[in-house]
Amino acid sequence: MLLEHGGRLNAAAARYRIDRADWLDLSTGINPDGWPVPQLPAEVWQRLPEDDDALPIAVEQHYGRPGLPVAGSQAALATLPRLRAACRVGVIGPTYGEHAHAWQRAGHEVRTLTVGAVEAALGQLDVLVAVNPDNPTGRLLASSTLLGWHRRLAARGGWLLVDEAYMDAEPSESLLAVREQPGLIVLRSLGKFWGLAGVRAGFVFAEADLRAALAGLLGPWSVSGPARAVAVRALADTHWQDHARACLGHAARR
Repeated sequence: MLLEHGGRLNAAAARYRIDRADWLDLSTGINPDGWPVPQLPAEVWQRLPEDDDALPIAVEQHYGRPGLPVAGSQAALATLPRLRAACRVGVIGPTYGEHAHAWQRAGHEVRTLTVGAVEAALGQLDVLVAVNPDNPTGRLLASSTLLGWHRRLAARGGWLLVDEAYMDAEPSESLLAVREQPGLIVLRSLGKFWGLAGVRAGFVFAEADLRAALAGLLGPWSVSGPARAVAVRALADTHWQDHARACLGHAARR
């Protein structure tokens, strides 16, 4: 079963008989003033992508730790459930529906929890999933709260999976500020803050063995050469990032 998502502008235009050009699409939370993609060298279209290109260095320099490039965080969240035997999973909701869907599809027992119900449920969970900041509510959980939950889960081999697809605009509570720890998985994406959803590029931050296991499931060339080239350039453009944060802050206040 496929879940319905926002962003299906062709279908909306056809259903309501309104041209695409006349729509203001607020359905996906993507920065409408995205990073300006330059012309790319021909070789990124002509050669197979290579894992030891400039992207691993760009990711580590930008985020402060090694990360596994993936074809958007969607590819990671759909595949990570296959790395665990059937277990008990809590998803803090309401939130992006693909997380619960992916764990259920892989045969896990899934519960949707409010923030207030997590403490009481944590002892019965093997995995806890949080989108932070949340999509669609905007709820922001303190990193100290998340790390406390992680310590309890990790003590018995559990995972805390935090989807930080929206964290780039205000990264003060990002878990990437803490050192790499077993059972702590953080997802990032170029789709939202950078406004590059069509590139399909994201990153998984976790302990090295887990990153390697995930890479094995995803297989070779999971991120295209053009996507890798765009990611290298976007991550290095700190001037644009600073300007985008200021513009988004102004727009939110307005």
